[in-house]
Amino acid sequence: MNDGTGSTRISLRLADGEYFPIFRHGDPDTRNLSLVPATEEQDEADIQFFYHPPDGTTPVRIGVVRFPDLPVDSGETELHLDAVIGTTGLLSVTVRHSDSGRLERLEMTIPDEVEGTVRSSSGRGRLKDVRLRWVLGILFVVAGLALVFWLTLRVTDWGRQELQPPPVSYSLTETAAV
Repeated sequence: MNDGTGSTRISLRLADGEYFPIFRHGDPDTRNLSLVPATEEQDEADIQFFYHPPDGTTPVRIGVVRFPDLPVDSGETELHLDAVIGTTGLLSVTVRHSDSGRLERLEMTIPDEVEGTVRSSSGRGRLKDVRLRWVLGILFVVAGLALVFWLTLRVTDWGRQELQPPPVSYSLTETAAV
């Protein structure tokens, strides 16, 4: 079920251990699926959700929707799953059984996704971003202050002095002779 391309973002784990992709990177952030239990007369469903990091590392379990006491006497049981990924990285899931009207809901935060960007799982990438912002901020402030100082020097007379006439020296003897 998993195509191995690394494009899967959120998946379900099936009864045989395989992952069934719900959301892929770049897909719309809403899904509606119909689910059927793995075996007949199964009285409980545990729907496990996994996040697949873009770098292809091991999927991370982010939540489980438990649907206990499934009606087994009605033949084939069908569950309807509605999933939405919000702009803040919150995955909202609703599982309903239409015959009985039962609902189970779950909201889970998708790890490593904040503000539409993928963060490093080790935290080092975030630390580098903070340091880079500080350095760029300081450079921006210093450049702004240097520009203000340069403009002040150009507009005002700071640092400029008019040349004074050379001192006239004469000796007292020359003035007395005159």
